[in-house]
Amino acid sequence: MSGFPPTRFVKLFAILVGLLLFVGMAAFHAVILLPIPGTPMPTDPDAAAYVLTIRALRVVFAAAMDAAVALAITCSWYWGLIRPDLTEGTRRGLLVFGTVTLAIWMILNSMSVSFRFP
Repeated sequence: MSGFPPTRFVKLFAILVGLLLFVGMAAFHAVILLPIPGTPMPTDPDAAAYVLTIRALRVVFAAAMDAAVALAITCSWYWGLIRPDLTEGTRRGLLVFGTVTLAIWMILNSMSVSFRFP
């Protein structure tokens, strides 16, 4: 079995990856959430309020889901990398969980570009 890396570096690495992951996903969603230039805003006050409410809910949804995915991936990598008392299979499972979750989330995010609403 290979030697275990120093935990300080591993802790900082896992946290940095999670932070960069959240910032990247938030930036990706900002592109999707911004209105398309030239998209007319409805003139009816009720319709305009509805459009703004939907946009606000999409922002809250995107921020909350990105934070949840980034936190889950960060925790799985963090625990998978710093816990030498866990079996090798458990640590690999945590790392695979984080990687697969990230891959699926990125595929779903890429598909969401097709369903862009004003």
